[in-house]
Amino acid sequence: MSQILRFRSTWGVDTGDNYENWAKWLPTLKDQGYVGIEVDIAPLPNVSTIRRICDEVGLEICVMIHSKWPCYAGPKPVGLTPKDHLENYRAQLEIAKTLKPFKINAHSGDDGWSTDQAVEFFTGTLAIDAELGLQGMVSHETHRNRVFFNPYSTVAVLKRVPSLQVTADFSHFVVACERLLDQGEEDKELLRTIIPRVTHIHARMGTTQSSQCPEPTNDVFKEERRFFEDSWKQIIQSIVQRNASPVTFVPEYGPFPYHPFGAAASYSDVADSEGRRLQTLFETFAKEAASS
Repeated sequence: MSQILRFRSTWGVDTGDNYENWAKWLPTLKDQGYVGIEVDIAPLPNVSTIRRICDEVGLEICVMIHSKWPCYAGPKPVGLTPKDHLENYRAQLEIAKTLKPFKINAHSGDDGWSTDQAVEFFTGTLAIDAELGLQGMVSHETHRNRVFFNPYSTVAVLKRVPSLQVTADFSHFVVACERLLDQGEEDKELLRTIIPRVTHIHARMGTTQSSQCPEPTNDVFKEERRFFEDSWKQIIQSIVQRNASPVTFVPEYGPFPYHPFGAAASYSDVADSEGRRLQTLFETFAKEAASS
């Protein structure tokens, strides 16, 4: 059976001075069954310290990078070309490589580009990956503000750059399109085109009006839960059939304003409880796929 490997996002968790908070927190993640962390390196100093702490604890690292506009701080930069993004993409990968990453997740490109510009950029990323010895390690996330902000732009690029790998965070698609993407045949076909390229899952449930459910198991969200779990099942089936194991996923729940003010549980508690629930569910999906 394919391995199901759970990574914990560090989003919203203060590092403390010289990562002292993380040095206390990361062992608790290991105890919960996480195999590693997913960390956005853009705002962080002395990233070698992260590698040292993870080595001491026994955790892998999935590195998150941004081709430009790191952490979405300030106004969106105007007029940046594929070449501009590729230069920074290379620089970020060079830093990521020093962390001996298990995987690299990229927020890539610009949602205002034409398809031709997007194809130019993504073709360039594949060349850079190969030059840096990272071929097959990078997947590009379906994320708002980026080229893959909706299923249409994603499919348009994948048809022209079919060897790209994708991180599936379908919560962005659902809120961008304002619908669950299994109601019509066109939407189903879009996902059928994307799913065979998925190598990493951001397993966050969203709604048509918000990219994050505050209580994923509440029956108020039963239709969303049905859609997302079915989508994740299809992804895991595809990974197993492609013999592309292991399956890696992040229960990526983040702080306010992603997490509603006054929610019943903290975003961190939701991330961990969903991580445990989905670990069991995904293992069932993988077992079923292996026996089919």
